[in-house]
Amino acid sequence: MSHLEKVETEMSRGRFGRALRLLAEAGVQQRSQRRSSYRVLTAQILQLMGNNEQAELLARTGLRSTDRTRATDARCLNVLAVAAFEHGQFKRSLGFFQRARSAASDAHDVEQTCRILLDLVAHFADSLPAEAAAAAMDACASAVSRLGHPHVDARYHIIFAGLQAKRGSHGQAEAHLRAAELSLSARPNAWLEGLLALSASTIRALNADLGGGLSLARRALDRSRVSGHARTKAGAFANLAYLTLWDGEIDAAEAHCRDGLALAADMLDVRIALLDTLAQVELARGRWSECGALLSRIDGELPCGDGFRPSWYELASVVTHARLQLQRKNWASGLSICRNGMAISDERGDHLHGISLRVLGADALIELRRPDEASDWIIQAARQAEDAPIAVYAEVERGRAALVARTAGPAAARRRFERALRLLDAEGGIAVRMDAAGSYLRTMRPVNEELRRRLRARPHDLGPLVAATLPGTETGRKPAGPHAPNRHPAGLAQAAPLIHLARNADLLARETFVLLRESGCAESLAVIEKDGGRVTRVPAHEGWTADQAARASRAAAGAVAIPTGASKGRDVSVVAAPRDGVQSRTLVHDVKLVVEKARILASLHERERARGSGWPPHLAPVRDDGVFACDSMTRLVALARRVAAGDEAVLITGETGTGKEMIARIIHRHSARANRDFVPFNCTGVPREMVESHLFGHRRGAFTGARDDSQGVIRAASGGTLLLDEVGELELSLQPKLLRFLDRQEVHPLGEPRPVSVSVRVIAATNADIDRLVQAGQFREDLYYRLNIIRLDVPPLRERREEIPPLVHHFLRQFGAARGRPNLTMTDDALECLILYEWPGNVRRLANEVRRAVALADGDGPIDRELLSPEVAGAAGAASEASPGATDDREVRIRTDQPLADAVVQVERAMIRRALDAAGGNVAAAARMLGVSRKGLAFKRRRLETG
Repeated sequence: MSHLEKVETEMSRGRFGRALRLLAEAGVQQRSQRRSSYRVLTAQILQLMGNNEQAELLARTGLRSTDRTRATDARCLNVLAVAAFEHGQFKRSLGFFQRARSAASDAHDVEQTCRILLDLVAHFADSLPAEAAAAAMDACASAVSRLGHPHVDARYHIIFAGLQAKRGSHGQAEAHLRAAELSLSARPNAWLEGLLALSASTIRALNADLGGGLSLARRALDRSRVSGHARTKAGAFANLAYLTLWDGEIDAAEAHCRDGLALAADMLDVRIALLDTLAQVELARGRWSECGALLSRIDGELPCGDGFRPSWYELASVVTHARLQLQRKNWASGLSICRNGMAISDERGDHLHGISLRVLGADALIELRRPDEASDWIIQAARQAEDAPIAVYAEVERGRAALVARTAGPAAARRRFERALRLLDAEGGIAVRMDAAGSYLRTMRPVNEELRRRLRARPHDLGPLVAATLPGTETGRKPAGPHAPNRHPAGLAQAAPLIHLARNADLLARETFVLLRESGCAESLAVIEKDGGRVTRVPAHEGWTADQAARASRAAAGAVAIPTGASKGRDVSVVAAPRDGVQSRTLVHDVKLVVEKARILASLHERERARGSGWPPHLAPVRDDGVFACDSMTRLVALARRVAAGDEAVLITGETGTGKEMIARIIHRHSARANRDFVPFNCTGVPREMVESHLFGHRRGAFTGARDDSQGVIRAASGGTLLLDEVGELELSLQPKLLRFLDRQEVHPLGEPRPVSVSVRVIAATNADIDRLVQAGQFREDLYYRLNIIRLDVPPLRERREEIPPLVHHFLRQFGAARGRPNLTMTDDALECLILYEWPGNVRRLANEVRRAVALADGDGPIDRELLSPEVAGAAGAASEASPGATDDREVRIRTDQPLADAVVQVERAMIRRALDAAGGNVAAAARMLGVSRKGLAFKRRRLETG
């Protein structure tokens, strides 16, 4: 292996530091004065490792090199485009990107075109006008789909996951992350693994998942040390700073900011994010002048105008600007900042920042004595917060409570404010907790001077405000709350917000406990945690001891259990003993009903989100490409691209309709013959007596009916690629002539006196069992070995069912567009039928099924299973009646209308039985197959009763 090949191997593994060291060890850096390809490769590595200045110098030198090509020009221009963006020179950067794309197109370099588009989208999708950004993203998605490279595909999904998360489309973001993880499972890459962890960390942070975000940020930092990728490392520090500040660790957040800024000198967006977090650190410390100076620094670094819209990070700094003005009690200035920021967030579709700006603006309006306007802003924020994380919902509730306190008095707002403060204390970041503390002091006007002093000293610590309202562990028999039983209606009026908490079992249990206590309808209350029906913990109880509460949860005599869901492997519930009297018992059961309905609504909502994110985010493939979503096909496409570089014959086998011609076209498109013709010829498409003349050509008069000369398909493909489809059906009498052509690259047309030389690459395809044909003497063994130099086996669709949803999406768009309805969708029931059907005709049969459904569809509504053909529509029912393993021992069919736990048990049993069978009963070997310890397998067998 040459040194350059070793370097490229390390690059493919995402280990840039090792690649650069190999270049240095081989003395390639000295040779780079003569070889532009080495120089460009060095520039790309240096830029990835954060050395933009040296990378720019090498790229500019490369553009003046005497041995430059359009391919090396494209890579040099891409380096310059990225560098210009990092310097804030947006127009200059776009110009370089445009020139890079043009050079890559001239060089027919599809892979470099993809990488240029990915860099363009990664840097500019947030800043370009909406239409231009959408066009760039469409072009990027099409190019990535056309290429079919797992690493390019993974980076596409990672980039788009971040974009979707910033728009609040967390279901789509998670779908992108899963697709990226799938692409990387076949071809690990330290750089992309770091980017994946970083993107997932950002999404967890936006969803207020502190633990998950921190863990993933640390993994991104670890992967960056392996890859040497500077942007991942700086981004990991930015996420760590944001998340530690969220948790109130101000000093740690500042340290992470300093570490990140030391790396982010040439990373504009990361630098802005770090400076904004550092500004929030100073705001949390009460150092307003330092906070303002940092925000001014951000303003000075951002490019102005020129048709670019403010980025997500810039909008985040606008929110910090608004908070600073409110802390200084500059109400009018804060309101103006919020109003301008809201216009930007609405144009971008950025609801998370829009909600914060509306609530902060409402705070300013309250202080400016404009309650009606404040109410309008809060209502707008509440509408946008319907699908937002709990912390964002609590932020809106806090704003509403402040408005009620100022207009109706503190007593009317007390319960609403307390609930919002509890939620923010549990789920909110430091900034919204500070907003809440300031708002509470201004509107509720507490008389406790010690409380006021503590809040002013530590405004991000809501503990003093919420401690007295949390569920406790008091054992004495007492009325469940300070309010008399006749206050039932006031307590029950607080039940509606439980709907927003149904996604979090712990918070739902806590707020249900508080609601029942404040309603005065319960004599005793407890929060119970169970594992497998056994009480493991009683985190809160009043009126009972912990033991009494546990016994009450098991023996339901008089006690009412209200399940609130599962959390960290535990089943959580509230157990209440109603007071004597019909009204109290009725109210407890009413609260139970509200909680049950809230959980049902949350479950339905999650299903809707899953339905919205179920379609893979690829755009429709174009021209000859396919949709490749499963591991086996991404590996097959990657292999096809690798073998494209040579001229060896390739044999593609697989059932009819699996996409053999598509694989052949991918080989042609990535070969040196890509700019010449690709000629497919079906060996069964013409009468047998005419196959020879169609293949090899003939002269006029060579046989009866030969009125004109014919060059034949082999010569028609001269310089390009010939696909011999259904080669297994070729007559034995013609096979020696084909073998001669393959050996000597010459054909002998009928009627010609001598053979004719021709340069053609041959790809053969067949759906027949060609090995059996050779054994039966129906296909020449020598021809078989000549064709079978490289063999690619295309799996049937039933073995790659994960590709059915994206294929259906592609065909819906393709056939729907032909009928003027490009946005057709399919219901979950119909999609389930398509997934479960066996597809004897594979992808071709699936395409025809979708075409039929589109033709029968009425309007733009989703296509239901009634529009599918009877045999396909009955697939779900047949599968539900079949036992696990109905297809083969590697496949388990699961009913989707059963509890998740039951489905998991079914899968585990089937896998354990298969592993034991495959291992001949050897438990240790079976455990290794399953990836568990021998002891773990024993526990599972005992629990599942698998014997």
